[in-house]
Amino acid sequence: MTHLTHAAATRDGIDLAFGDGRTHLFTHAWLRDHCTCATCRHPETQQRLLDTFALPKGISVSALELGAGGKRLRLTWPDGHASEFAADELAESLKPVGLLTSEVETWNDSEISADFPQVSYDALMADDAVLETYLEKIERHGFCFVEGTPATPDATKAVATRVTYIRKTIFGSYWDFTANMEHKDTAYTSMAIGPHTDGTYSFDAPGYQMFHCLAADCTGGENVFIDAFRIAEIMKRDTPHLYRILTEVEVPGQYIDHEKGIHLMARRPLLREDSTGRLVQVSFNNHDRAPFALEPTRMALFQEAYAMFATLANDRSLQYRRRLLPGSVVLFDNWRLLHARDAYTGYRRLAGAYLNKEDVESRLRVLRLKKAQQAA
Repeated sequence: MTHLTHAAATRDGIDLAFGDGRTHLFTHAWLRDHCTCATCRHPETQQRLLDTFALPKGISVSALELGAGGKRLRLTWPDGHASEFAADELAESLKPVGLLTSEVETWNDSEISADFPQVSYDALMADDAVLETYLEKIERHGFCFVEGTPATPDATKAVATRVTYIRKTIFGSYWDFTANMEHKDTAYTSMAIGPHTDGTYSFDAPGYQMFHCLAADCTGGENVFIDAFRIAEIMKRDTPHLYRILTEVEVPGQYIDHEKGIHLMARRPLLREDSTGRLVQVSFNNHDRAPFALEPTRMALFQEAYAMFATLANDRSLQYRRRLLPGSVVLFDNWRLLHARDAYTGYRRLAGAYLNKEDVESRLRVLRLKKAQQAA
């Protein structure tokens, strides 16, 4: 548990030192605005009640003290108002917004095969500790299998809703299909599908995707998963100029089915970074890439970088390959992993669903909070 080793008032704010060696100067205005008392923050909704914009300019504290062995900071303001802060909450505020704490471990085929992420269906459905482990494996590796799942629609839905509600898209919510061309997408054929992420034509691409093959009376059809974060690491190390342009050029994606009145379009960089420079999303689907043009020199550089990314995505040493069979459900991060499928002949029935990024992360965040509260 985080604790504070030092707190000192300065002209600009409160200078804090944490037990792990970090220091940070929190301004007086920030601390007053983030007071957690019941007057300033609703105790049930946790919404701010304080009128931030009514605070006086140049506010400062009149007294401060550390308590509970450095786990609490108490401030008193000139008007007599008192604010208390948990060291954990202050430390949490220094992280990029919404960032969870599992270490992301990128991988290639040999590495992931040696430390394969999986849990059992029965344990997942019965134990929240296993659910937390399951979501942490997905956060760390980008995917996790649930083995021993009954090959039924109900069991497949149960795995998804054990985490959160299913997202509805133009393909419906839970989907269960064969190569029937129900939608204008190559997933609804028996053709090979190259490495890609889903939803490049959506402003908010699905955060997670789930597959369960309910029947496989066919030959071929091997599924492929690639850690695109590892590809990004390679490009950033070996060809930083190509990595950089993939963070800058917004690539348009589209989905067209005019008979159903659908023409979706969105655009974002293949590699999307947050304000700290951390890679947060990969969007790559050459099947759905819409026409766009740049100034010739920049277009040539982009095409070189795009081709480099595609070459690495098709490098067998970076691909985890497995033929999905009944009983094995995979949930994977669609903002991180590319997926593909070899062509097949015969009958194959695939089921699955999309889950929202924020809802999956919410589930893990609450599970961690409950565990911390039980341990306290």
